[in-house]
Amino acid sequence: MTPVETAPKKGAPEEIIPEEINSEEINSEKIDLRSAAAKNRARLIELTPDAAGIIAGFADDLIARCGAGIYAGYLPIKTELSPLPLIETLAQRGMVTAMPITPAPENPLSFHQWAPGMPLEDGPYKTKQPPADSELVYPDVVLAPMLAFDRACWRLGYGGGFYDRSIAALRDAGRNVVIIGVAYSGQQVEKVPVGPFDMALDGVLTENGLIWRSA
Repeated sequence: MTPVETAPKKGAPEEIIPEEINSEEINSEKIDLRSAAAKNRARLIELTPDAAGIIAGFADDLIARCGAGIYAGYLPIKTELSPLPLIETLAQRGMVTAMPITPAPENPLSFHQWAPGMPLEDGPYKTKQPPADSELVYPDVVLAPMLAFDRACWRLGYGGGFYDRSIAALRDAGRNVVIIGVAYSGQQVEKVPVGPFDMALDGVLTENGLIWRSA
């Protein structure tokens, strides 16, 4: 299980997006791609039921590339590839692990210390999340879910903008955070439509290994 290419430096600057963007056209393209990508991901979870365990095997590679620190994951919903075995392995390696708490719309996520076996409570959108009084932390590495990604490590999310705002807020605060998408390799598409507020991932972790965005 060897990652491909070399990792970018933490907090690598985002790829520049051309100014000449038709936002309505981009949004329409994203809506169409989200529908197709959701159906594709539902197929992939059936085809690769052991993917969550496989990506847990890349924990040491992640630590070697990104360093020791605080690793934030997500609690999977629907057909998202689960990072929980990976989070458990990272915790066993001595990493501090965390999960997001979903805020009101138009706000960034907050991240709170959590490891498998710790309590959870109901969150919005039929999610689970750490209790509101759990310890607030600032992650060094964020593992993000997605519907699709491309070779340039652009991520197609769900349209709420939570991760884009969160990445921007962390980096604006001077934190050198690495953002790694978690996906089935079959979620890769030729090109993800990119809008003016989208943030590129530093890399993507799939059952086939790590893909790092070119510097």
